[in-house]
Amino acid sequence: MDQTRWAKVAVSSRRACRLIDLQVAITIIVAVIVEVGLRYSTLPRLTWLLGVRLAQNPETQEEPDPAPPPDLPVSWIHRRAVAVNRVFRHWPFDNTCLRRALVLGQRIRRLDPALVIGVRLDDTGTLAAHAWIAVAGVALDSLATQYAPLGPPPQG
Repeated sequence: MDQTRWAKVAVSSRRACRLIDLQVAITIIVAVIVEVGLRYSTLPRLTWLLGVRLAQNPETQEEPDPAPPPDLPVSWIHRRAVAVNRVFRHWPFDNTCLRRALVLGQRIRRLDPALVIGVRLDDTGTLAAHAWIAVAGVALDSLATQYAPLGPPPQG
C-alpha cells in the first residue's frame, strides 16, 4: 500500500474518532439531563422534553417488524447506540434500561422514536420490567420480544 493511501486511511480514522468522541460528549450531557429528569420530573414530561414519544397504548402500537424499513439509517442509529453504551459502561449512577432508552431516544429523536415499557413474569414468577426504543415499529433492543408492552393506566 502506498503512502498516500495510508495517509487517507489515517485521516479518515482520525475523523471517525473525533465523531465518536463528539457523540460520547453529547451523550454524557443528555445522560445527565435524563438523570436529573428521572429524579425531579414525571416520565411523560421528561419524554416530551427529550423529544421521545411515550408509547402507552398497545392496541394502537404497530406490531414489531423484524426487518427494518429500507430507509431506516441503521449506521447512523448504530453510532449513537455505541456512544450510549460507552457512556453507560462507566456511568456512576444506576445503569438501567430506562435511562439507556431515554438517552438513545433523545439522540435519535429526528426518527420519531417511541419509548416502550414492557413486563413479563420471569422463571421464578416475579414481575420483570424492561424499557426500549422503537422506531417505525422496529424495536432497537433484542430483549423487547420477551416482554408485553404496557398500556395506559386505568382511568377512574
